[in-house]
Amino acid sequence: MRFVVKFSLAAIILVGGYLFWPRSSSLSGFDAASMAELQVGIWRHAASKKQAQIFFDLYRILNGQYRIPPIPALSAAWSALEAQRAFADAADQADEEKALPFLEKTFSIIGEQTGSNLDPTIIARLELFTWSFARDRSKERQLAAALSEKLALLHGGAAKEYQAAALEFAHAKRMAIAKNWNAASDAEAAAWQKLRRQLDSRSQQPAGHRAADPSAGSRRNNQL
Repeated sequence: MRFVVKFSLAAIILVGGYLFWPRSSSLSGFDAASMAELQVGIWRHAASKKQAQIFFDLYRILNGQYRIPPIPALSAAWSALEAQRAFADAADQADEEKALPFLEKTFSIIGEQTGSNLDPTIIARLELFTWSFARDRSKERQLAAALSEKLALLHGGAAKEYQAAALEFAHAKRMAIAKNWNAASDAEAAAWQKLRRQLDSRSQQPAGHRAADPSAGSRRNNQL
């Protein structure tokens, strides 16, 4: 009986520690190789409609890479999954708007947990643009521009600083839609590596030079 009580108390302490132990959440603390693998996994699972695996990979990004605590990470992952479902089920472009509330909730949680000064309405709209543009091969330029703006919103600075990474991310999305998984994996890995180097370079600059451009993200490319 004592063993059962001790085991139960230990289990409660372990679970409580996992759920509530303070974490230093950050959008820039990710491992590039892990992020690429997880993102391509999400695309592959989406293609085969494996919802549970998509949710698990989203949680691994939010909790494992951005170090967001478990409960808000679960909530954000669920909202992101609901957004993807709404978008996948959309009959037309107007119907795609149903994904926006879920995306706004996801980015609101991310911003709150990481201490980022994100506008969830703007960044959710940009995210939806990237999903829509990725479906249309004639909008390659718009897709890369929207991705550059999104990265600037997430990490600070001007959108032009992220063009190289954005082009790789755009190519990866195209390859994933075509189900060319090897090419998608290569492009996604290159994109996250470029972003990793960009963020590391920014962190080494003097504070005055790496301060976020206040107009980044609010300036929309005329092509969007």
